[in-house]
Amino acid sequence: MTQVLPKPKQIHADWGRFAILKKHDGVGMMGGCTTCGRKFFTPSEYFQDALGAEDYLRGKFGDHDCQRGSPQF
Repeated sequence: MTQVLPKPKQIHADWGRFAILKKHDGVGMMGGCTTCGRKFFTPSEYFQDALGAEDYLRGKFGDHDCQRGSPQF
């Protein structure tokens, strides 16, 4: 079952906040930066790996160049 999380789990960093925005069967499918609104999607090879998917999304968040705008979600 896919679910959009009403209160995303957030991780704070100096330049933004990371949140898991959507999960499917406990695996993070979409994450994003709540500061600039950039979204990151989990590739299919992590669809059965909850920890790997979250690590991947955190890595994409860590690599992104936050444009400190208004969040888009």
